[in-house]
Amino acid sequence: MALLGTRYGFAEFEIDVARYELRRAGMPVRIEKLPLELLLFLIERRGELVTRAEIAERLWGKGVALETEPGINTAVRKVRAALGDDPDAPRFLKTVVGKGYRFEGEVTVGTGERGTSAPLIPTATPPSASAPATSPARTAGPSRRARAAVAAVLGLALLATAAAGVRRWQNRPRPGPPTIAVLPLENLSGDPAEDYFADGMTDALIAQLARLQGLRVISRTSSLQYRRARQPVREIARALGADAVVEGAVARSGGRVRITAELVDARTDRHVWAETYERALQDVLDVQAEVATNVARRVLVALSPDDARRLRASGGAVDPAAYDAYLRGRALWGHRSEAALTDAVKRFERAIELDPGFARAWSGLADAYAALGYTSVRSPEETFPRARSAALHAIELDPTLAEAHAVLAYCRLYGDWDWAAAEEGFRTAITLDPSSAAAHHGYSVLLTARGRDDEAAAEIERARALDPLSVAIQTDIGFELYYAGRYNDAVAQLRRVLRTSPAFPLAHLWLGRAEEERQRWDDAIDELARAERALPEWAVAIAALGHAQGAAGRTDEARAALRRLEALSSRRYVTPYGVALVHAALGEDDAAFRWLRRAYDERAHWLVWLSRDPRFSSLRRDPRFADLVARIQR
Repeated sequence: MALLGTRYGFAEFEIDVARYELRRAGMPVRIEKLPLELLLFLIERRGELVTRAEIAERLWGKGVALETEPGINTAVRKVRAALGDDPDAPRFLKTVVGKGYRFEGEVTVGTGERGTSAPLIPTATPPSASAPATSPARTAGPSRRARAAVAAVLGLALLATAAAGVRRWQNRPRPGPPTIAVLPLENLSGDPAEDYFADGMTDALIAQLARLQGLRVISRTSSLQYRRARQPVREIARALGADAVVEGAVARSGGRVRITAELVDARTDRHVWAETYERALQDVLDVQAEVATNVARRVLVALSPDDARRLRASGGAVDPAAYDAYLRGRALWGHRSEAALTDAVKRFERAIELDPGFARAWSGLADAYAALGYTSVRSPEETFPRARSAALHAIELDPTLAEAHAVLAYCRLYGDWDWAAAEEGFRTAITLDPSSAAAHHGYSVLLTARGRDDEAAAEIERARALDPLSVAIQTDIGFELYYAGRYNDAVAQLRRVLRTSPAFPLAHLWLGRAEEERQRWDDAIDELARAERALPEWAVAIAALGHAQGAAGRTDEARAALRRLEALSSRRYVTPYGVALVHAALGEDDAAFRWLRRAYDERAHWLVWLSRDPRFSSLRRDPRFADLVARIQR
């Protein structure tokens, strides 16, 4: 083990052990913890063959039950990438086929100030001619026993220094609660098909930390954009607005899971703490809670009794197959397409079948059904009641599960039109998880629907701060400006979104609607057509385009949109709200009200927006309109 304060130099590279940093010509090189551990190990044994068994023991511990071969291959590949080392003509890392690796090249060791250096390991004096043939000189450094003894002593120094780093972190001045970003845990299996498991463990750690009242935790949408990123941690933290970063790796094998986690102070790029955990897969919830607890204790001066209780409550045993099905369901849910959401429902149902007491699986099922209803690809009668039932069951199993309260609030808003219960639900979710960007986002949508635009703007800004790279949140800032009647501001915001995410269809949809209210007919129709092409057979986009065409006087095109909606309804759900929109644009008020009454009978969730939707302005003077709004908002 290298002594803190040591600097290893080789060619244009230097490793600063105290900072746990690899530099090239003085500039930091992005490299994860395990590859850097491997590089240090090979440097300590430079000139010697280091077997793969020795590497596995150094990186994962003695007697580890995990399959380490893929992890070693990944770590070696990342070391070579960081050093720019060609495996076919290596400068530093030589492969000994079938055996292991050997570090080659001159290495110097520096202590104290940069620039003082000496050979890493003094070379032994060559044997004299009279030396016995049975006593060959060792040129590779001290014996393993001596190294182990030194490592034991230096380990105490490492612990003391780490403790001092934790105290410096906790006592640093800061204006508000510390903000943490959890970067995607590295998948050490060597199989990209296992990424869903590593991502799921990342999500779980984010969710655990987000339960704590004294922390702000960056949402998964923003953090996951840095999977396999090569930027320095300091740059990533600056982009996310984080004071500290958690990074690490995960692997599972033979019914076991191993997680390595480390905490980095983003201001100094110093490693504050690192630890490795190994448990049986059935105890995966406990290890997630343990990692979150240890991170929190190093970030916060004290962990409150309530926070400690929340973390303990999130643990417990879970059927490994159920947890795997749940993680696969969450990965599919993240895609939001109809096919992915349908498959996600099956995965969550399988998880529940295997472990009926698994609250997160019930919450995932609720999220999947709510998404199918909200996107109008399935009928509200089919989706929202099922989402509500699953959310209530999740809350019954775990009343502290913020995500279940948030999805129940969505169901209360869009499925029940119960405004007061929806608001209470979002507030409960935010109390349980102040770092939930989804809960703040959802609450801002409710406030917009209620016409409380200033409160909505403040709430979605909180969501944006927690998930600064979320395209959906950035788009919904424009959506809320649209409903507030600030069409110029909405256009400016949505064009900013499209400059960075030109293919995002919902930004085109809302930009088209905002341009329509500015009577920029060509621009509006162009944007809505882009959304419709990106999401073919989505009734919401077809209806929006048909309304704009009708309002622009393109009657034949609007009637063609009505025919498309009619044909589409023979094979999939078409929201009556959309059909009513096109009739309203054509001046066919009676037909528009017939379809709005049908939407009411079906409890179409778009009716939540009826009182604020400017596209129905031509109907507002009709008593039937006021009566319908009153029934929805009672």
